[in-house]
Amino acid sequence: MNLLERFKKYISFDTMSDENSLTIPSSKKEIEFGKILVNDLHEIGLKNAYQDEYGYVYGYLDLNKDKTIGLIAHMDTAPSFIGGCTDPLLVKNYNGSNITLKSGDVLTKKEFPILNDLIGDDLLFTDGYHLLGGDDKAGIVIIFEFIKYLLSNKNSSNYNISICFTIDEEIGRGPDKFDIKKMNADIAYTLDGESIYEANYENFNAASATIDFYGVNVHPGNAKDIMVNSILAAISFNNLLPNNMIPSKTSDYEGFIHLEEFKGDVNKTTLKYILRDHDEQLLENKKEMLIKAKEQVLEEYKGLKINLIIKDDYKNMGPYFIKHREALELINKAYLNSKIKIKYTPIRGGTDGATITYMGLPCPNLGVGDFSPHGKFEFVSISQMKKMVEILKNLAKN
Repeated sequence: MNLLERFKKYISFDTMSDENSLTIPSSKKEIEFGKILVNDLHEIGLKNAYQDEYGYVYGYLDLNKDKTIGLIAHMDTAPSFIGGCTDPLLVKNYNGSNITLKSGDVLTKKEFPILNDLIGDDLLFTDGYHLLGGDDKAGIVIIFEFIKYLLSNKNSSNYNISICFTIDEEIGRGPDKFDIKKMNADIAYTLDGESIYEANYENFNAASATIDFYGVNVHPGNAKDIMVNSILAAISFNNLLPNNMIPSKTSDYEGFIHLEEFKGDVNKTTLKYILRDHDEQLLENKKEMLIKAKEQVLEEYKGLKINLIIKDDYKNMGPYFIKHREALELINKAYLNSKIKIKYTPIRGGTDGATITYMGLPCPNLGVGDFSPHGKFEFVSISQMKKMVEILKNLAKN
């Protein structure tokens, strides 16, 4: 089975994680897909691969070396759009034209400028009805191809190789039951994300906030000086926050306060926010904005009650790699030996690697050639996936 065949096989499985589930993993589909991956790892010759009690898939290629490199990719796909694409669109040697999906939706270079960088590549598009699932089955397949190569060329690596396919990354729970001892690596890399010509060792510091507004509801005909409308109070709260500090108006290292849920009635309204910033102090400033907005709204709406809960989610791994460079130096050497330029860009989001890094296993991120994820316009560069396999070969030679 070649790279494209394996990728098409794996994206045909819907492995959407479920943020409302309390189980580990959040969906049984991940367990079933993990079983398939274990069987396929055994089939290519990695006989010690197994699925643990939480659904994570581990494997270890012992090449009798002093150090071990770990490779990580996640099995689940985003809950924002249904997965299980069985009829993807393959475009060989992309010529720069518009792409019409089988659903009738069209990708243009104006709306998707990344296409300008992919002329000449073999591209695989979703059918327009499903997620493609390249986030992160592209990473899984790249790891498979690399392991297949090493099993036949054991003298080509200066490292033992450890792998893990994780669960529930898309809902922020990927590292929750990740076991560093089972991984048994000195450094590791998540293979996830977009262009293979970019790597990442910086991500957002992240927090989330839930604000419950409790009003006073009476008949509107008798409401004067009695009713406290929690909906209006919640609107006032949001209006006190900077209107230019939202995702659609920020980029690069700029953080944001994102209102992702608003629901309620006169009696009770709930707002949910995510707070992001690469700078830890600026994230603390954003938390303070919420606290001050709460105080102002309570002054304006007498009789209103507000419950504000702020929770830290994950940290920027950038400060760690300022002092610990080995994992980045291996990337630089691998790309140099591959004759490919690499640049480091900040992730405007999170990565399992950030949490894993602070668990004690340095874990920057490498791209896999997956673009426009989490929706019907997702596509991958099969050409970039193949190049990443070659880059990993050079990484292991360092």
